[in-house]
Amino acid sequence: MIIGIDFDNTIADYTGVFYRVALQLGWISADIGQSKTEVKDYFIQQNREPKWTELQGIVYGKEIGQAVPYDGALKCLQSLKEQGHTLYLVSHKTRYPIIGSKVDFHLAAKNWLATNNFIGQINAPFEEDTLFFNETLDTKVNKIKELKCDVFIDDLEKVLTHSDFPTSCQALLFQPNLSNDQSNHITHWHEVNAQLC
Repeated sequence: MIIGIDFDNTIADYTGVFYRVALQLGWISADIGQSKTEVKDYFIQQNREPKWTELQGIVYGKEIGQAVPYDGALKCLQSLKEQGHTLYLVSHKTRYPIIGSKVDFHLAAKNWLATNNFIGQINAPFEEDTLFFNETLDTKVNKIKELKCDVFIDDLEKVLTHSDFPTSCQALLFQPNLSNDQSNHITHWHEVNAQLC
């Protein structure tokens, strides 16, 4: 089976990172809420969307090391590879931030993957040539199709419901903070094996 996996908020867990970085920079007050959504909503409500864009650039670039792998992600992916499945990482990620310091997001993500044993180890789930960072959502979906993925795991419904998402590909929605109320929804990496058709 060919299994594609998203990166940000699917393998890499940024819980609390946006809040901590924004607080450290003095861009928010401590009482606004710690989730990414709460931080984003604060900037939007304050009519400071460019600042939110800049914050994303900082978090996904030089502060990516604050992200941690989701619990069970590495073990699950290692197990899938050992079972003989082909794994691809397919991410929608621009190379450089729109606003702020010019940091190579693709390189930052690869360094994070290496630091957290997802590449560069004997039993790592990915090789360098199985990582695909796409500048746009459309190219990401086309890459999923091109790789002939049988399954794709992503935290964003807009990827899995995209008009060009291959109908032959099983879509698994990874959202750990929502109740599991639909068949294609997983809340923890240990649920992946049970969901594979």
